[in-house]
Amino acid sequence: MIKKCFFLVLALAVFANSYSQGTVIYKVMFAQEYDSDYKPTDPLGKKVKEGKSASLAKQVFLLEFDNSKSKFTRNNILSLDVSKEEQRFDKMANSYSSTYDYYLDNILKLGMFRYVNNGMLVKQNIKNKEWNITTESKKIGDYLCYKAIYLKSYMNWKGDNITVPVTAWFAPSLPYRYGPKEYFGLPGLILELQESYGVFLATEIKIDKNKEMKFEFPKGKAITQEEYDKYLSSFINNKS
Repeated sequence: MIKKCFFLVLALAVFANSYSQGTVIYKVMFAQEYDSDYKPTDPLGKKVKEGKSASLAKQVFLLEFDNSKSKFTRNNILSLDVSKEEQRFDKMANSYSSTYDYYLDNILKLGMFRYVNNGMLVKQNIKNKEWNITTESKKIGDYLCYKAIYLKSYMNWKGDNITVPVTAWFAPSLPYRYGPKEYFGLPGLILELQESYGVFLATEIKIDKNKEMKFEFPKGKAITQEEYDKYLSSFINNKS
């Protein structure tokens, strides 16, 4: 509890005294590739692992933020001039990384998803995530990071409601409460994020303390999170 309070005071102190604009570039790894013990021996397993890893290696994600807003977007377009097999691996890779861009405004307490495949916009009222901050630490580059865990609940493609752990490694020396996708609220920038299938790793960090980021939410008709949940449930039920 003392550690949590210290991190919170540090973050609030920095935010109160400066404007900052930052950019983080993330690469993505297949979660099993991140686990050095995962080494498939059968030919098909090796081929699938290599194909998915190659597709993920082409993906780059960009987190841009200031003291009150952030956006997380894909910074590349996968080429269509590839074989059908490579296209299949590219689609697999999307499911392991991110199928949407995410925009966040902490002042308005609003978040917005923009789905890459169909351009659908989904807005939500943001809530603080219940992170469990641990004392476990490690160095990522030059930054000392601490481990935090969030239990994410969602509906899978079978229509089952499941809960899975999401692990974030954040740097208190970079007191910006953002990270990949819709993960935010920790007292430090998230430099590594581990989901069930993919791992986001920060490869480049730039901070400009004299700028404020300017961006707007994507234009177009947006549905609420509740409407999207109903749409998703109906879609899953119609497929089953």
